[in-house]
Amino acid sequence: MDLRNQKRETDSGRVPKFFYSRQRKKTETIIEVIEIDPEVDFANQEGEFDSRHETKIADAHHKIKTETVKYAIGSVSSIFPFDLNSIPRRPRTKIKRKFKGNVALSRSKEKLNSGVFDFYLAKIWRSFSEDRKRSFTYLDSLWFGLYRNAKCKDKVLSWINKEHIFTKEYVFVPIVCWGHWSLLIFCHFGQNLQSFSGSRCMLLLDSLEMADPRRIEPEIRRFVQDIYKAGDRPETKHLISQIPFLVPKVPQQKNDTDCGNFVLYFIKLFLELAPDNFSMEGYPYFMKKDWFSFEELDSFCENLVR
Repeated sequence: MDLRNQKRETDSGRVPKFFYSRQRKKTETIIEVIEIDPEVDFANQEGEFDSRHETKIADAHHKIKTETVKYAIGSVSSIFPFDLNSIPRRPRTKIKRKFKGNVALSRSKEKLNSGVFDFYLAKIWRSFSEDRKRSFTYLDSLWFGLYRNAKCKDKVLSWINKEHIFTKEYVFVPIVCWGHWSLLIFCHFGQNLQSFSGSRCMLLLDSLEMADPRRIEPEIRRFVQDIYKAGDRPETKHLISQIPFLVPKVPQQKNDTDCGNFVLYFIKLFLELAPDNFSMEGYPYFMKKDWFSFEELDSFCENLVR
C-alpha cells in the first residue's frame, strides 16, 4: 500500500496526521510529521493556526490555488492566523524512523517541509556546545513568511523581540519563500556603530542563484527596519538602510528539491567556521563556490536521519 501523503485518523477520530514514506532498495524510512507545505506563500494566505508547537490541525484557504490546505498548527476561534494568547516556542515535530537493510539513506528527493526542517535544525543545534552557541541564535522557519502577511506582522515582531537577537553576534533566519529555502544571517546587529571589532551586515546564502536571490532584498530590508523599531533601538532609519546586504557565491543545488538540505548544511558549517568578529575585509571567508562538495552534503544528510 502506498502511504505517500496518506492521512490517518488518531484515536479520537478527529485530528489527522500526515504520514510520508519512501523506500529505496532495501532501505525503508517511515517519517511521521506534523507538516507545513513549503509551497505555501504565507503573504497570500488566510486561515487560522496557532503557534509552532501545537499538534492540532486547522483549515486554511490558499488565495492563489483556491484549495484547502492543512496546517500543522492549532485551531483557534480568532480571526487572526494564530492564537493571540500563545507565544511560539521551538517546534515539537514528531519523527519516527525505521530502517531495513544496510543501505544508508541519502538526501530526500522531496522538498523539506517546515516541520522536518525545524526538527533537523534542532538536532544540529544540540550537536554544538553551549559555549560555541552562546554567540548564535536562530528564528523559527515560519516567521519571515508570516511577517509578510499584514495580519501577522506585529505579532511576529513581538516574538522576535523576545529572542533578544541584539545580544547575539549571529542570528540565523531560515526563509521559505516562493516554495524555495534560503538562509539569511544577521551579523553583529547589536554592535555599537562606532565599534571596530566587527562589521554589521546581512548575509543571504542561496543555493539557487539563477532564481535571483536579490529580488527579496527589499522585503528583508523592511523586515530589518521593523525589527530595530520593535526593539526600541537607537539606530536611525537611514543608518539601518546602510547595513550591507551580501550574497556570497556558495555551492549550488542541481535539482529543485535540495534547497532545504543546503540551508541546514549552511547553518552547520557556519556554526563551525564563523569568526568571532565578522569583517568586510575578510569577506567572503569560507563562503565560496567550492565551500563543500556534494559528497560532503550527502554524508551530512545521511547523518541527520540516523
